[in-house]
Amino acid sequence: MNIPLESIRTAEEKEIAALKEKLRVLEQENKTLREREFALLKALPEIVFLVDLNERFIFLNDFCRKQFEIEPDKIPYNINIKDLLSPSSIFKLRRTIIKGFEETLFHIDELKGIKSSGEQFPFTVYFSKLVEEGSLIGFIGVGFDITKIKHIETQLTEANKAKTKFLSIIAHDLRNPFNALLGFSNLLLTNYPKYSQEKVLDFVKHISNAANQGYQLLENLLEWTRANAGKIEIIPETFDISKIIVETSHIIEEVANKKEIQILHNYSSPLKVTADKNMVSTIIRNLLSNAIKFTYRKGKIVIRVLQDTEYAIVEVKDNGVGIPAENLKNLFDISIETSSLGTEREKGTGLGLNLCQEFAFLNKGKIEAESIVGQGSTFRLYLPLFH
Repeated sequence: MNIPLESIRTAEEKEIAALKEKLRVLEQENKTLREREFALLKALPEIVFLVDLNERFIFLNDFCRKQFEIEPDKIPYNINIKDLLSPSSIFKLRRTIIKGFEETLFHIDELKGIKSSGEQFPFTVYFSKLVEEGSLIGFIGVGFDITKIKHIETQLTEANKAKTKFLSIIAHDLRNPFNALLGFSNLLLTNYPKYSQEKVLDFVKHISNAANQGYQLLENLLEWTRANAGKIEIIPETFDISKIIVETSHIIEEVANKKEIQILHNYSSPLKVTADKNMVSTIIRNLLSNAIKFTYRKGKIVIRVLQDTEYAIVEVKDNGVGIPAENLKNLFDISIETSSLGTEREKGTGLGLNLCQEFAFLNKGKIEAESIVGQGSTFRLYLPLFH
């Protein structure tokens, strides 16, 4: 049976045409797929770019352009990696590419990007090889801005430094009262029969003062720790601030009397605030204790109550030694030792003012301080007014 040659050709042509159509459809599908991929890369809310082997960019997505402050219509090929990276980052990138050339995917933990404004920012990036028809033509990079992460890392580092310094301060401050307790108690224990009644009484006073100092330190430490851990319960209520001042003044009046210091009150009409009464009492007690500590014998402390549109202002002013400017700026920083001996060598806990600041903040208030060496200090506690 003979099949006409023309029929064979027609069948082959039809088969070729069908294959061509399949190829056209596949190419169209591939084109559509690539367009979708590029659209997806373009819209991703992360840094995405394609770079060739000459370190020129082939593609930059919208987020990448925004991050580096590149104009939307600027052609990627006119941009080199040296335009967007710091010199050290370029060196780090080239070195990593050479080392990881055999790897399909590699990662650089941190590069420094440079915006058009000159501002630098850190980002981490993952690279994958860009292959076309079996040949390496460049790399695709996906990066993530790590500015916030680096900020948090810095904060954690600073917090750890502060914690270490804080523990050092606490250990030092605890050693003092315990040294006094052990020293005077051992002297009494071994030499009690030899001492007069007056000498024994003097030793007992020293032991009592050391015990009180240690107890006050532990109390402040406990309160400060609870406040920083967010475990302290705040019970806001409305009360007349002057009544709390009077009550608190009575508590430490004896300490002031020992140094013959006058505590003068300067306020008239009641002024109501909304805050945690116990915390406010603790703040005022610490401020008054500090004022007594650094005021000379027969000195004077004046407590005033003022107000502005938002706050009641409790002002504690003394005419004591004052605070040096270098200490004043670090007064509320727990990581920096600013505590010093009082006018009669009284020792503080090193935590009082920081505790005051924490409590004021928890009650939506604040504390300010000003001082002149040789003239005295003024502390102002701001508490929200009751409206």
